[in-house]
Amino acid sequence: MDRKRLLRLLLLGAALVVAMLLARHWPKEQTVHYVLGDGAARVEEVDARWAEGRSSEDWTREATFRYAPGQAPRILTHEPRLPDGDYTVEIEIAAADASRNVVRRNVTLTGGGSTSIDLADSVPR
Repeated sequence: MDRKRLLRLLLLGAALVVAMLLARHWPKEQTVHYVLGDGAARVEEVDARWAEGRSSEDWTREATFRYAPGQAPRILTHEPRLPDGDYTVEIEIAAADASRNVVRRNVTLTGGGSTSIDLADSVPR
């Protein structure tokens, strides 16, 4: 094998290693299920804010979901583009009677998989 070919193979190998190391920091489709449970019929709005880290308030992503009275699903699915890692999620749930509850949870997103956040006990009564 000549030197040029060996050099190309080494450069290609190094590039692959760097790409693999950086890949876990690239945003990817994550699937998050907000479980509203039996109280879903009372929910008219869900606001979710995401911050990297376990106790951060530097919100980098936000999503709002609004529903007609009685139309919110028991399980709300959201697919944010976020890198794997630890996050603080602040979720505000608004009910038809204008009452609101705010919930904070720490979640870990890994491998573009699915994560469920149980909010059934936090839906306003």
